[in-house]
Parts: sequence; structure tokens; C-alpha cells
Amino acid sequence: MAETPTTEPRTRWSAVAAVSLGVVLVALDMTVVAVALPALGADLGAEPALTQWVLLAYSLPLFALSVPAGRWLDRAGPLPAFVLAVSGFGVASVLIAVAPTMGVLLLGRAVQGVFGSLVNVVAMPIVAASVRPQHRARAMSIVLTLIPLSGVAGPALGGLLADAYGWRSVFLLNVPIVLAAVWAGVRAIPSRLPGREGLPRPDLRFARETFVLGLAGTALFLTLDLLGRSAGAALPVLLGAVTVVALAAYARLPESRPVRGLLTRRTLRLPFLALPLILTGVGALNFLVPYFLTEVRQASPAKIGVVLLALSAGMAVSSPIAGVLADRVGNRPVAFAGTVVVLAGTVSLLFTDGDTSGLDLALRLALVGVGNGLFAGPNAATVLAHTPPELMGTSSGISALLRTLGFALGPALGAMLWTSVPGAAGGFTAGMTVVAAGAVVATTATAWSLRQRDRRVVSA
Repeated sequence: MAETPTTEPRTRWSAVAAVSLGVVLVALDMTVVAVALPALGADLGAEPALTQWVLLAYSLPLFALSVPAGRWLDRAGPLPAFVLAVSGFGVASVLIAVAPTMGVLLLGRAVQGVFGSLVNVVAMPIVAASVRPQHRARAMSIVLTLIPLSGVAGPALGGLLADAYGWRSVFLLNVPIVLAAVWAGVRAIPSRLPGREGLPRPDLRFARETFVLGLAGTALFLTLDLLGRSAGAALPVLLGAVTVVALAAYARLPESRPVRGLLTRRTLRLPFLALPLILTGVGALNFLVPYFLTEVRQASPAKIGVVLLALSAGMAVSSPIAGVLADRVGNRPVAFAGTVVVLAGTVSLLFTDGDTSGLDLALRLALVGVGNGLFAGPNAATVLAHTPPELMGTSSGISALLRTLGFALGPALGAMLWTSVPGAAGGFTAGMTVVAAGAVVATTATAWSLRQRDRRVVSA
């Protein structure tokens, strides 16, 4: 096992590789299973209304546990926590692959979500412990680029595996990735840090925090689902009220004090604000573009997939460049440049109509992707630079929660606007108008944050 690093150790890129493999696991399983749902339901005798819980059973723990898991990681050793998270995810994958009934499968998916939340939040503390400050933007750019790339690759890979070997192979795909991640982690990730060692036992406060946030998350996901299906106003309003009450109750818990402290910290509140705004736009595009191409251009699924690929391709190209630039000129200027490019790409999409070619649309999406790549890593590095070491896990949990919120809110917002405005072109324009408004706020937030210097925080 790797020993505890001393002050300013050399950058351990193998630790970044291990974390990246873990991130691939979680991001891949958010989408890879979607194409296998019909075959899965038919094999286990489940109706479509029940098979959708294969997705929800995985997503809800990601929301409920992100912040509690982050606070727990502030006391846990980096390597034991990483091995627990990745190994637990692998065991859950095997349980799903051999599940004889739908009930067992849903249990496995929920367990996957629990360990997936740990994988999500352990990345930032490990990067902080293994990567020198002058390399952190590059490291975070690598890690965060893999989230959308894995999401795009998931459906295609899942379809190939399901066709060739059956739906169970979709989950067994995780096993070799788990083995590679654990092998790389044991060789590179520090086993302990000051004040962080072993695997502390979760206490009653952890359970209480998880329950309250889980209630808020469940009500929120159901609200977004109902809004996306235009299912009337009464039930969404009721569930929205439950979400607000649960979040207000959480804010009064003693466990929320470090979370509130980070969210209101002068150097962190603007990066935290910009993060879900940018990702909500990405989530909305993933809904609006396929529907626009289907209804206006009668495009095939294959063509839609190629056009959407431009979004991730743009991010993949710009993200490594953004990391290098941010490590040289500072995180905030590069993150600001990213939001400006996102805004430019979003505004260009406002002028999309029935005469816009697939190539033209792909280029506009690629511009949005380039902006996302410029923003993601440097913004995460800004959060790293201004988070006290003893709260690195909590900060990572907040970031993971905000990412989950953005990706969940975007498609629901897109669906609601699409169905509420007459005509496909009108629905697309309405959705892009709201996305552009979010990009304006994100750009304003990052511009305002330029007044704050990037400097390393030593303690709270």
C-alpha cells in the first residue's frame, strides 16, 4: 500500500487513473442499462412501469448519499474508502447479473447506487491528496471529461452486449473495470492522511442526514418526472412542497453546518452556483436535440446519435487543453472563458430551424461541448484550491450533488418546455431560451469570481 504523502509530493498520475476508472463505472451504469430494459423486463416478467425503477433505484442513492458520504470521507482513509466503494459496486453488479427476480435486481441497483455515491465523492479528496496543486486542473479535467464520454458510450456499448450475450452481460462488464481500478488504487492512493484513517462506522447522524436528503431527492425526482410528462399541477406542487420542507429541515440539522459553511464561503459560492447551471443546459440539450431532429428533420436514431456525439467530442478535445492552461494562468480565467463559449454556443442554437443541416447543428453543439470542457476541470480545481483540507470530502459531496441535480433538472426542464409550447420549433426555441438564460447567469457568476485570487486554503 502507498504510504502517507509528505508535503508537496510528486503527482501520482496512477492515482488519477484509478479514480478515472471508478468514475467510468458510475457514469457508464447511468446509461448503459437503458437499452437493455426491454429485454430485462421481458426476461423477469416486469412491466415497463416497474422497469423504470431500474434507473431510479440507482439514481436516488446518488442524490441522498452524496453529501453524507462526503462528510464521512472527511474521516476515512482515502485508499480504504476507494477500495470499499469500487469493490462494493462490483459485488452489486454481479448480484444484478445473477438476479433471479425483479426484486433482487432492484435491490442490486440500489446497492450499486449506494457505492456509486461513494465513488463519486472520493475522487476529489484523492486528487487533492495525490496531485500537486499546480497539476490539479489537469487531473480534474481528465476525471470530469470521462463522465459525459461514458454517458454517450453507454447506450451503444450496452446495445452491443445485450444483442450478443444477453442483458446480464451489461452488468458483468463492470467486473474487469473494478479489478483494474482496485489494482491501480492499491499501488498509488495513500492509505491514510492526518485525521483520516480506516473506515469509520456511520452513526445515527449519518442515517438521519441520509433520510432527510433521500426524502428531498425522491420528491424532487418525482416532481421533475411529472413536470416532464405534463401530468397536471396538483401533484407536482405537493411533491415540490415536500422537497422544500425536507431541505428546510436538513438546513436545521447540526450535520448541515459544514455544508452551509462551504456553500456560503465567499470563494466557493460562485463556482458552486455555476456548476449546476452549466450541467442543466447539457441535460436539456440531451432531451431537446433528439426530439427536434426526430420531429422536424425525421432523422434516424443513428443520425441523432452522431449529432449528439459532437457535444462530448467538443468536451473531450478542449478539456485536456483547459487543464494545462488553468495550471499555468489560473483556474478562474479559464473557467470564465468556458462559460463564455457555452453561452456563445447556446445562443447559436437559438437560431436553429428546419433548414439547419445536421452538420451545422453538430458544430453548434460542439461549441457548447468545447465550453463545457474549458469550464469543468478548472471550476473543480477552483473548488479544490479553496476548500479546507479537513472538509475536502464534504466539498466533493456538494459538487457531486450539484452535478446530479443539473443532469436531472435539464431533461425535465426540456420536456416541460417542449410540451408546453406549440410546435416542435417553438418548443426547441423555448427550451434553448431558458438554457441560454442559465448560461448568462453562470457566465456572470464566473466573471464576478475573477476578482478573487486562486490561492490554496490551508485550514478552515
